[in-house]
Amino acid sequence: MKVFQKLLPYIGLIVFLLAAFLIFHQIKHYKYSDILASVHEIPVHILFLGFFLTVLNYLTLSGYDFLALKFLDKKLPAAKVMIASLIGFTVSNNAGHAIISGPSVRYRFYKDEGVSGSDMVKLTVFMSITYLLSMTTLAVTAFFTFPQTQLQQFSKFSLISTIVYSALVFLLAYWIMILFLKKPLTFGPTLVKLPSPKITLLQTLLGVTEIGLASLVLYVFLRCHTDISFISFLLIFLIAQFISLYSQVPGGLGVFESIFLLFLSEHSQNILASLILYRITYYFIPFLLSSIFMVTYSLYEKREILSEKTEFLRNLSSQNIPVLFSILLMIAGAILLFSGVTPTSHSSISMIKNNLPVFLIEFSHLAGSISGVLLLFLARAVRLRVNAAYTASIVLLLVGIIASLLKGFDWQEALVLSVMLLLIIPTKSYFYRESTLMNTPFTRAWFCFIFIIIFTALWIGVFSYKHINYQDELWWKFTYKGDASRFLRSTFAIICLMCFMSVWRLFRSPKVNSDLPTEEDLKKLSDVVTNYKYTQSYLSLLGDKQLLWSTDKISFIMYRPESKYWIVMGDPVGSEAEREKLVWQLSEMADKKGCRLVFYQVSKENLSLYLDAGLIPVKIGEEALVDLTKFGLEGSARSGLRQTVNKFKKLENITFEILEKEEVAKNVSAIKEISNEWLADKKGGEKGFSLGFFKESYIKACRLAVVKQDEKIVAFANLWENNTKYELTIDLMRYSKDAPGAIMEWLFIQLMLWGKQEGYNYFSLGMAPLAGLEKHIHAPLWHKIGNFIFEHGDEFYNFEGLRQYKDKFDPVWQPKYMAVPDGFSIPPVLLTVTRLISGGKLSKLILK
Repeated sequence: MKVFQKLLPYIGLIVFLLAAFLIFHQIKHYKYSDILASVHEIPVHILFLGFFLTVLNYLTLSGYDFLALKFLDKKLPAAKVMIASLIGFTVSNNAGHAIISGPSVRYRFYKDEGVSGSDMVKLTVFMSITYLLSMTTLAVTAFFTFPQTQLQQFSKFSLISTIVYSALVFLLAYWIMILFLKKPLTFGPTLVKLPSPKITLLQTLLGVTEIGLASLVLYVFLRCHTDISFISFLLIFLIAQFISLYSQVPGGLGVFESIFLLFLSEHSQNILASLILYRITYYFIPFLLSSIFMVTYSLYEKREILSEKTEFLRNLSSQNIPVLFSILLMIAGAILLFSGVTPTSHSSISMIKNNLPVFLIEFSHLAGSISGVLLLFLARAVRLRVNAAYTASIVLLLVGIIASLLKGFDWQEALVLSVMLLLIIPTKSYFYRESTLMNTPFTRAWFCFIFIIIFTALWIGVFSYKHINYQDELWWKFTYKGDASRFLRSTFAIICLMCFMSVWRLFRSPKVNSDLPTEEDLKKLSDVVTNYKYTQSYLSLLGDKQLLWSTDKISFIMYRPESKYWIVMGDPVGSEAEREKLVWQLSEMADKKGCRLVFYQVSKENLSLYLDAGLIPVKIGEEALVDLTKFGLEGSARSGLRQTVNKFKKLENITFEILEKEEVAKNVSAIKEISNEWLADKKGGEKGFSLGFFKESYIKACRLAVVKQDEKIVAFANLWENNTKYELTIDLMRYSKDAPGAIMEWLFIQLMLWGKQEGYNYFSLGMAPLAGLEKHIHAPLWHKIGNFIFEHGDEFYNFEGLRQYKDKFDPVWQPKYMAVPDGFSIPPVLLTVTRLISGGKLSKLILK
């Protein structure tokens, strides 16, 4: 099991290598020139027909979003749905991990229209079922429509029939549930709503149309070389699509092609030519057009006058453009590498032979290959919006364009790279993060992507020159027709560069402070948190959470590493430019330890950050914010608060004060005595993680709001305040047995009135954990678990009473979320967080 868990992140790479082996085995008897000739044999009008069918297919794909939103009873503007769908599908088709990449793009479009993270999960599941339902329907129909005698001629007929009969069982079982089960399915405490027969029929018709159009794109190319019937072709297409979709390889690269070559081995040369054109037409061109659209809009958005109807696109472009360009640079790098390992055409050799010296051709060939490798690594920095990546991208693309023209006058390649260059030039404002390129954090998945591309390029090179008798003199042969020699030298340079980058990453791991904060850290933290907008960052001063600092020491993440999960407390703190980098860096650190990352109690404004990291947002409570600009004791709604105030007015010996830090240090013994008395009276221990506990250094780091009775402190609360005046709140709230009743409510009121006078915008009453979760019969499983803990978890914490108490102040409730790796991890994560809050081992050690 442990071996499988270690191999799991590399499943995509393993599948790709297996696919590459199968492809090589099927086409080992052919030459590169033969396959290239088959590509050129396809007529131009067929290419245009394939592109037209691709356009129809992508327009049909948007129906997935419309139908899913209809099922969820969500009405969104048609233009927004169309654009979100088209961009989402082009990104997921090329980047892979469709369950993550597609929804993360859509969520940025849909979140302003009231679509929650939970809704996005339902939408994604609905669209996945639509696709699966359509595929099985088409496969079963095609299998039983086509004459069995002809199907049996396939060498893999038994495999095809096994797959189709499995699909038939699934299809029948699903339709039986739809037609005869009138109630939702029950899985423990979870109820799953099934679509109506009408919606299911629409799903099937929509999916069948979409998949049919996608298959026609490849079929029109294939028919130029083979006489295969559409029905038999469709069966193989569906099997190849299904396997490549779940292979974890980006775009199913190599996997899709290997399945076709496996089933149609007798037409390998011509099939591979058609598959190459299909990859360009169906995957690359739509993605390039989506990128052009996003960049065009980014230019338009800089106009001084913009209509409200395009507001959503302005917000989207800043998030999506770096993602799109990272994929474009990966494609640009792949183009340069593939071009560098394949032979130059005879016409190009004749042209350059008469105009350019051989040393310039050799240098350009090597420069193009090296630029391709560097573009692959640079794509990661572009994805993270590193400012140096903008200039580096322009330089490398220029080098690639010049190299393409000089090494063989490859004007088509130079044209594609030029389009990418023109697209990236006006996007400088999106690259704002201060960092060096060599400090860019990489994930294992990203290294796998790079390896797949470089391996494919070298594999194509080996195949292209397999007829060459490799000898030592090839390394030193410099001629106009020395393509094989140039391939060997480029391969050596590529491998050396890859090894250098890998070794550099291995030994250059940035030294970061990921331990419990030192005294020096706590002093630095105090400066950061007092200048940060949100007061939740004060939890770092407790010293019970490890810190991951940014290189400039003005941003950090606080977290607790557990055996299976690393629990991050709140959103990243500090500079906005460093937040995403810190998230990826911590994710990589956790991954190396075999753990998974979880973000607890985060705000909705940062959800896209966690979606990009492959996490799923789950609502886990609500934060109570009192608008101090509107707060007062007037009106019938405030009668209860006025009664409390009037009660204390009669007690002349009661006063409210704000103690400065120097005064807090002088009175810390009396304050500690009150705290111990309060804990003994409550018969409970200190909490932790998301709640403060009594620690002298922590108490001394804040000003204190105190209530005095006859000049003796009888109640206190430490203040979380910031220089931005955006938010004010308290953490520890404790009082002695001698304090009057309702003392803390009166203290709250006095603090709010004082905060209003000081010019604060909001007073945060903190989060009510697990409050505000849906109690509907169709609510997700994690809402049911949360509600159960909320109602029956008093042993750990008084969840329900806390919510009721905060409601007295008529706050605005803002949702708080937890970002988890997947739905199955929610129960153990909730238990882990509950244990941390109730006082884990580390908190008890800190207290001593």
